[in-house]
Amino acid sequence: MQVWFVFSLIFSMIVAVFAMLNPGLVNINFFGMNYELSQSVVILASTGLGAGIAVFLSLFSKIKSGFKNRELTNKLEDIEKKNKWLNEIVKKYEQEASDNASKDAIENVSGHLHQNTEKAESKHDNSSQSKESSKE
Repeated sequence: MQVWFVFSLIFSMIVAVFAMLNPGLVNINFFGMNYELSQSVVILASTGLGAGIAVFLSLFSKIKSGFKNRELTNKLEDIEKKNKWLNEIVKKYEQEASDNASKDAIENVSGHLHQNTEKAESKHDNSSQSKESSKE
């Protein structure tokens, strides 16, 4: 941005020096009206009008960019909200899966314990019955 400012200042000085070196009178025919003006005034007025048009167009472009920036910022905020919401859902499901896995693990362990207890009891019962039958 500063480079353009320096460039425009240098260009303005060159135009001003050129206008001062050409002070002669010129005839200007503008929409059927004739004017006789100093050439330096015509050069400076033309340069000023061109600079004004350039500033107007750049302001229009900046305003348009500002609206686009605001629109994109709003979209980004919406996407971030949706991302946060989805992350919360994922955490909820991960917690449920972890809880279910813990419950399943506990059920598996208790199931194995129950099976092992039943096997031990049946072996104990079988050994008791075989001892009783051997006594008879």
